[in-house]
Amino acid sequence: MIERFEELREALPGLQREMPDSYGRLAEVFRLHVFELYPGEERGRKRDYYIPYMMNDALECYLVLRDAWMTGDYLDLDPGAYPIQGQLAWKDDRAALIVKQGRENVFTIWFAELAEVFQCYQYHRIGHFWVEGQEQWRQLVYMVGTVYEKYQYLGDAACSEAEKAFLRLIEFAPFRYWSPIHEPLDDRYPSTREGALCMRELALEAGDKRYARLAGLYGRFPVGFLKKKLARRLCDPGRQTLYELLYEKIRRASLAYPKRVYGEPLDGQILRERKQVHHRLHGAGFEGKYPVYTRGTVQVVAAEEHPFTTMEAEDFTFRIRFLVSRCRKEKEMGRCCGFFSGRGRQGRVAEDLDLLLAELEEE
Repeated sequence: MIERFEELREALPGLQREMPDSYGRLAEVFRLHVFELYPGEERGRKRDYYIPYMMNDALECYLVLRDAWMTGDYLDLDPGAYPIQGQLAWKDDRAALIVKQGRENVFTIWFAELAEVFQCYQYHRIGHFWVEGQEQWRQLVYMVGTVYEKYQYLGDAACSEAEKAFLRLIEFAPFRYWSPIHEPLDDRYPSTREGALCMRELALEAGDKRYARLAGLYGRFPVGFLKKKLARRLCDPGRQTLYELLYEKIRRASLAYPKRVYGEPLDGQILRERKQVHHRLHGAGFEGKYPVYTRGTVQVVAAEEHPFTTMEAEDFTFRIRFLVSRCRKEKEMGRCCGFFSGRGRQGRVAEDLDLLLAELEEE
């Protein structure tokens, strides 16, 4: 039975209460004005059509119109810029999705079945570096945000208990202050006392009583100056233990899911690129195993960008970038130690391994 039926029926006329959940998700796509359509391979007159529901680095969930054919044309328009409406209809044993784009364009897809494809994936190696500075925290904010969103839309089916232990961090405004994109995240996620308490408990677990006390205070008095103070405190070397605890919890939760499998040649390319990074860094005197390597007071952490397994843009492919840290003393070394503000600490993101190694040799 479809939840929020009355609300969703307004977004997709023809929806019926007893339909499978996949039809409710289709209605949600129209309610949010995010309908997109991707044609599959032709099989005579018929083919499958794919409609993304939620696609991020932790999850691929999309709908499939099976054994379908189309009358009219789908226009590749920005769904946010042009009004789009959908309607369900039936004739004999066939269902139809009728879509109106803008004021004039209408097309109909006749289909035999509406199926749902749902798969969670690992995400702990993901690194998108769009904003300079404090990239170590921006990476965690991005990961926690992807987990939060899959739970928000798909609930327990998409989230483990391990993930629920940290996902509310995104509701802690000083944490998401380090947005991974060139805009604040406050309009995307709520600020709650539960988010502050989540950070407080994690800080206590890390032995960081000072930050735990401030997080608890912010939970009671979420004022602007305290938000900025807590955000800046995350940059201090004293937060290294808290950062490493959070990353390790994310890593362990992520490892419970499978890696993306693309088939050849991309799977082979990914393996070769990882091996090349390993051999090049070891050849330059670094120790460790992929993705973390150290040489003296320098650490290199490999981070990856992965395409989706389906419906990905043709120009997007797998690539590796590097979080490069330098600390003053070897005893200060920890994951991404150089990104935390302090004397003798330096952190940056390197795009190219050849240039990175050349720069390190010149130092």
